[in-house]
Amino acid sequence: MSTNQSVPTVITAHGPPGGPPPGLGEMATMRWGVKHPPADPHVSFVGQTVLVTGANTGLGFEAAVKFSAKGASRLILGVRSVSKGEDTKRRILAITKREQSSISIVTVDLSDFGSVQAFVPALEKETAGKLDIALLNAGQVNPSYQTSKATGWEMTVQVNALATALMAILLLPLLRRTARTTGTRPHLTIVNSYGHAMVEKEWLTSRSLLQAANDPKGWDSKNCYVMTKLLCMVAAQVVARAATGTGTTGPHGAPPEIIVNTTCPGVCKTDIGRNFGLLAKIAMVPFQAIFNRTAEQGSRSLVGATALGPESHGKFWVHDYLSP
Repeated sequence: MSTNQSVPTVITAHGPPGGPPPGLGEMATMRWGVKHPPADPHVSFVGQTVLVTGANTGLGFEAAVKFSAKGASRLILGVRSVSKGEDTKRRILAITKREQSSISIVTVDLSDFGSVQAFVPALEKETAGKLDIALLNAGQVNPSYQTSKATGWEMTVQVNALATALMAILLLPLLRRTARTTGTRPHLTIVNSYGHAMVEKEWLTSRSLLQAANDPKGWDSKNCYVMTKLLCMVAAQVVARAATGTGTTGPHGAPPEIIVNTTCPGVCKTDIGRNFGLLAKIAMVPFQAIFNRTAEQGSRSLVGATALGPESHGKFWVHDYLSP
């Protein structure tokens, strides 16, 4: 566990060049990512209150472990049930050896807008009105078209895009209040994917991106997933502007009050495909062994993004650089 106050609290990001060499195909790019994982951020979160959604598994769990190990004074696990949260808390504490009181649980179900709306005041109460970092990580991909019983939206659209955007908007007042009472600059980081750039124009003929992603006709799992990531990227840009009042750099070029950014962990070995059938999961094992980073390696990008300076506001952090 690193709680040394001399460890930096901010990482200065740089822009291009960075990432894989230009011209690589999709497979070669993934293989490059395995051979060139992001650096484990050398940074301290001592004194900070951190929220991680989707913290009970995969990237969210590994990110939560890092926040705890790097000294976060309060770690809030945003998970769907108390039982999942308690199990996650136990596993994190077994690794980091932190005190029980350093981790709390606030439940939220992103398939239901009402749950998201109820989550924010519960979070405010749990954190006593102080939130330094919000890492919105919860997401999913499904093998078939499924809708949320609570809202009627296709489930990937609901969780990855709409509910995540709603949560980001609802968290802004709490983050603003933290900025003004502490004199610091809170972070809102949304986990995204470079897949957002894979959306094809022909998918959107005579319809909006949201309509295309939600349409059951000709629905495709991968296409829907990357469209939700583009929707989420659009939402992040809107939230970044809202966090500053004008533009994404603040009035008259001033630093933003809240740093809003997005990040991509690369393709990682996680259980995001947990809803797929057994045969599909077995078939993916050799592929993942060759082309996927570990969840721990991917979580380095998530944690690092929450410590970037104002130069990252409104930007996309991937492979340890700010991608255009």
